[in-house]
Amino acid sequence: MIVIAALLAMLLAPLTVAQATPVPLTVPPTVAPLPPATDTLNGGPCLDSPRSVPHVLQEPVVREMQIVRIDRVVSTATMTRDNVIGFLYTTDDGTTWLGQRSPDYMSAANAREINHVLASTRVSPLDPDAFPPTMRYGVPVRADRFFRVQIPERAMVPLRIRFDACVAWPQGRPLPDPTF
Repeated sequence: MIVIAALLAMLLAPLTVAQATPVPLTVPPTVAPLPPATDTLNGGPCLDSPRSVPHVLQEPVVREMQIVRIDRVVSTATMTRDNVIGFLYTTDDGTTWLGQRSPDYMSAANAREINHVLASTRVSPLDPDAFPPTMRYGVPVRADRFFRVQIPERAMVPLRIRFDACVAWPQGRPLPDPTF
């Protein structure tokens, strides 16, 4: 027992001395280089968004359909503060598209609220006025997941929503080729 205590004391003594005497820095610390700019902005508050900037929103794969901005659609009618019910995507051609959150994050109440927004703001006269399911009995359904909408500023209060900026493509930076 005494031998083990002496051995531990002998091993820890140099560490204690090394930690007790700081070494002055004579060379300025080097700054690690910044990581290269990524072409995909899909982190942070938009992590539960099915699409990311600057990917193409949906077919056709053309530059006009590339996403340049994503805003969170936040419900002001729920008891949960800052409850995200969907996303508003702005494409390169300036059109806005409404989409739900990823299925893992959607609840029935959120789906009902985002469908109310969609029914009130949809541009196309075609049905449906609600988001169709993306899977039926485990089989993918080939239905649109994003719908073109126009939401005027004065409609925010009656729709009980607000937009929070999520992510945007930097101004002046050219978009990458959408075909890759």
